[in-house]
Amino acid sequence: MTSLLRLPLFLLAATALTAAPNLQLDVDAREVSRSLLHARIEMPATPGEFIVWYPKWIPGVHAPGGPSENIAGLHFETTKGEPIAWKRDEVEMNRFHLTVPAGADRVVAKLDYICNQPSVNSSGVDSFGNSLLGVINWNTVLLYPEATSIDETTASVRVQLPSEWKFGTSLSTDSVKPEGISFKADTLRRIADSPLICGQHFRDIELTGKNTQPAFLHLVSESPSAIALDDKLISQCRKLVAEAVALFGGSRWENYHFLVVCSDRLPSNGLEHLASSFNVVGERDLIDEKKRKNWAAYLLPHEFVHAWCGKFRRPAGMVTTNFHTPEHTKLLWIYEGLTQYLGEVLTVRSGIMTPEENLPVLASTVDFLMHQEGRRWRPLEDTATSSWQLRAHSQAWSQLRRGQDYYSEGALLWLEADALIREKSGGHKSLDDFCKKFFAADRSKQPLVIPYELSEVITDLKELADVDWSTFFNDRTTKTKDALNLDFLPQTLGYRLQYEAQPSEMLKQRESERKQVTAYDSLGLSAGEDGKIGSIIPGLPADKAALAGGMVITGVNNRKFSPQRLKDGIADSVTARKVDLLILDGDTFRNVALDYSGGPRYLNLVRNSEHTDTLGAILKPVVKE
Repeated sequence: MTSLLRLPLFLLAATALTAAPNLQLDVDAREVSRSLLHARIEMPATPGEFIVWYPKWIPGVHAPGGPSENIAGLHFETTKGEPIAWKRDEVEMNRFHLTVPAGADRVVAKLDYICNQPSVNSSGVDSFGNSLLGVINWNTVLLYPEATSIDETTASVRVQLPSEWKFGTSLSTDSVKPEGISFKADTLRRIADSPLICGQHFRDIELTGKNTQPAFLHLVSESPSAIALDDKLISQCRKLVAEAVALFGGSRWENYHFLVVCSDRLPSNGLEHLASSFNVVGERDLIDEKKRKNWAAYLLPHEFVHAWCGKFRRPAGMVTTNFHTPEHTKLLWIYEGLTQYLGEVLTVRSGIMTPEENLPVLASTVDFLMHQEGRRWRPLEDTATSSWQLRAHSQAWSQLRRGQDYYSEGALLWLEADALIREKSGGHKSLDDFCKKFFAADRSKQPLVIPYELSEVITDLKELADVDWSTFFNDRTTKTKDALNLDFLPQTLGYRLQYEAQPSEMLKQRESERKQVTAYDSLGLSAGEDGKIGSIIPGLPADKAALAGGMVITGVNNRKFSPQRLKDGIADSVTARKVDLLILDGDTFRNVALDYSGGPRYLNLVRNSEHTDTLGAILKPVVKE
């Protein structure tokens, strides 16, 4: 059980939303197409030394990503217009020191914010805009007193958008007038966690089902045709809502909003929120089925699961009462790993992907994880603890460093746990039962956020299957490993790994989109259409031949390089017993003979008929049509 001593920190005071709001936030977004936002924040203050924060640790980012570097103008004054001098803290760049004059009980801050300049850790909570659409994350135009509790402090928000633009957000609208849109007062936690998307070409689609709370899909794009979703996909999105509510046994939200930007001009993104999700996909990713059945297919389900796993139940070390206290992220293999797993399950249960289409995706994940040599020195938990340092992809030798593996390896861990529960219970229990209990949703009695410790997870799992879960998780998350735990695939899940000579359709599509040749399991490298080497897999032929990322393959078997000739060279290796490459290394050419004779090799998962098809049972829809 969660400690009752913690709960009052996250309960809203009974009078919080009936009293006058503590802050007033006015945002002028009429110049968002010029990458500019203008804001006025009025807040309570005390005379003398007064400290103000610009949000630094925004929930969902797991990083100190508050982009204060994009503030272009910052001024403080009294409500009478008297200037107030300020100085930035020399250690905390998002902290500002003011001296408020005697008699003043309110401070007005005015700032300009430059959009479209996200850092790797602020991308999901930054603001964007062009001539046809915009994204406003309120944290980019917000300041608050240091002593503020984001659960007890309320604010009113008003925003002016470009003429004729429509918008979507989970904030409750109070009024829409020519001079601006006003939202009902709410806590700072909810406001900062409720982004707004807007634009000229906008579409709203209701996804509410028979047994679900209201849910909506909001779409914006530079092209009206990009948001012309077909009835089949809309039906699948409705089923996603129904399947998720069935999985968790209820909803944590009064109404939910999928905010989706379809654009090639914004960075691809996904970020969870309390009653919404912010999603950015390519302009044609939703209407082009081949493009959709890749990363985009899993995006909405993943962020939707976070409404329960991450936003409602959250590791205790990641729950704070402000936006500047650092989070402790070592349990991200639950927060994100479990979400990744459940999101993939719901992608198939909703019909967005078929079980057959999902199988090569799972195989690709396993293949990726098998090559993470960094596992020998860095346990999974450390990828979570150091999450924000690993967000940016390493340009070279990423397999030696590891990245945010708590997503994919965490998902594989929870797949193993689900299969184990089903095996131990003879198929009568599953991780679904854990979700219904651990994420039990009663909006009338529970606080906005309930923190948890790992011990609570273990206790609830123990009720489902008599397994030493402490040892199970400790072995897989806190210890270094020579190899990934994969024995459960054929024995418990009912599928075995098998190398094949032909890539899956999923891999072909991925190679086409990324414009590269993937030869990870043969030569141990990837190369672009121009021959530039991307990744090198430690221990495989390219590594043994001292190749490295950034070098360029200019020739294959005495012929000028092309992607097809590299593939032909790999196929010919069965008889030639090698692949000859001409490498451009800086300004130097050199001939390299790769010692390889295995031909094309692509990892796949195939059915092991000697065991029950547990994976098929996991992916089976639970909501009757």
